[in-house]
Amino acid sequence: MVAFLLVSAGGECQAQETKDRLTPRALEGWHDRVEKALQADKAEEAVLEMDEAVKKFPDNAQLLIIRGSLKFRSGKIAESIVDFDKSIELSPQSKPFLWQRGIALYYAERYQDGLDQFAVHREVNPNDVENAFWHFLCNVRLKGLEASQKEVLLAGFDNRVPLMEVQKLIQGKLTPEDLIAVFEKSKASVSGRFYGYLYLGLYYDALKDKENSKRWLEKCVEQKTDGYMGDVAKIHLKLMKIR
Repeated sequence: MVAFLLVSAGGECQAQETKDRLTPRALEGWHDRVEKALQADKAEEAVLEMDEAVKKFPDNAQLLIIRGSLKFRSGKIAESIVDFDKSIELSPQSKPFLWQRGIALYYAERYQDGLDQFAVHREVNPNDVENAFWHFLCNVRLKGLEASQKEVLLAGFDNRVPLMEVQKLIQGKLTPEDLIAVFEKSKASVSGRFYGYLYLGLYYDALKDKENSKRWLEKCVEQKTDGYMGDVAKIHLKLMKIR
């Protein structure tokens, strides 16, 4: 998925955080601090720090996006959506970029809202198979597998192996076994195996095959891939245990 949208109202790029505003570089600094906190298993401390920052800059949409993403990755799904929605209220032009909001909406079981978010994200990111996949997951919950296979929000060319094959999977043009063969034969990188395992696990969950879903998501987590989607896999596994 695409990176955070960091918009500069005046086009300036200074490192400092001033009394009245945050510069783009300062926002990037917050993003880096969040990543480090998550890797160090200090998400709660990071949330508290970000709460203070948001109090200081309550009208900064980008800060809310960073905090919303942190909250989601900390398992605070409903709270993350509040931040994403507030960021859109403050900066409507940010909505198409907020794939993070779409994933949170899926886990909040707001599937129609998720469909709408992924549809608008395609306008700014048309080659992202991951976006098509999450749109498909929402649609399966609403319309079932067969109808969703016919309504895949097709991406253009995504050069990340094996994502073009993942798109064929959700169209019903490949089986899970076909997909496994593709990335095993290609000797996919750690990143390739991560994406293959992640989307196999999520696909099996859409089929209500919990055993295979858990199997592939666990293999995904074993790749020890940091970042947003790595945390999505962990969150999904955690939710499977309580549902």
